[in-house]
Amino acid sequence: MSNLKIYTICVLIILNIILSFSIIWLEHLTRSQFRSLQSLSNQKYELKNEWKKTRIIESRYTSHSGIEARAVKYLNMSIPKKRVLININD
Repeated sequence: MSNLKIYTICVLIILNIILSFSIIWLEHLTRSQFRSLQSLSNQKYELKNEWKKTRIIESRYTSHSGIEARAVKYLNMSIPKKRVLININD
């Protein structure tokens, strides 16, 4: 065999090894990115649920009946009685 064939075979073997490690490295990066994506997707789902719960609690506290009930319970407030205005001009 000539030296050119030996060099060509050695170069091809080295390139094959480099290509194999590159494929393994890219597969590793892909899997780690997918794990990260799954983690962020779960976090998004949890935050979405927490946001829904917060909106429900907010609507409960901002309703008129809820405000009135807390004012009566915690501040001992009461609804004022209606006054009859007397018109003096009559």
